[in-house]
Amino acid sequence: KQWYQRRVAITAGDFEPVLEGDWVSWNSKVPPIEVETHKVGKPDVVVPTLDTVRHENILYSWLAEHKPMVLCGPPGSGKTMTLFSALRILPDMEVAGLNFSCATSPELLLKTFDQYCEYRKTPNGVVMSPIALNKWLILFCDEINLPDEDKYGTQRVISFIRQMVEHNGFYRTSDQQWVRL
Repeated sequence: KQWYQRRVAITAGDFEPVLEGDWVSWNSKVPPIEVETHKVGKPDVVVPTLDTVRHENILYSWLAEHKPMVLCGPPGSGKTMTLFSALRILPDMEVAGLNFSCATSPELLLKTFDQYCEYRKTPNGVVMSPIALNKWLILFCDEINLPDEDKYGTQRVISFIRQMVEHNGFYRTSDQQWVRL
């Protein structure tokens, strides 16, 4: 019999750089967990793995910078679970969930914002901000690929979100005002 040694490629992605100049293995950051048998079937139980720990760390960094993001992946890959697991630890974030369908429109998005935000007139114009003080609003959009296209081939709600992200606001047609986020 011949015995072969298995070689494992180690990459920079297997380590987290820390401020002191060291590299810490992600494997060392995966905490041990004991799940009680009656909690195994609950949807909010997240078993930490190398990937979930690494992804949550990236999400913490991204969310701390208050930057927009899109999590892509096939159905069942854990996008929602990983995001909500990360958000549970961040107390200054409030989540507004919106499940997209073929009928999702910019108007529906604005109605969702009305539940979580208020418009304030400032010397620099109108600003939309969360009602809850000292909180950031996370708009969680699920199934973002489902809205119907219009006659020009555009998904209006996606274009509206893109405008809000790229221009930090939107044009409110009711009073012809630019609203900053």
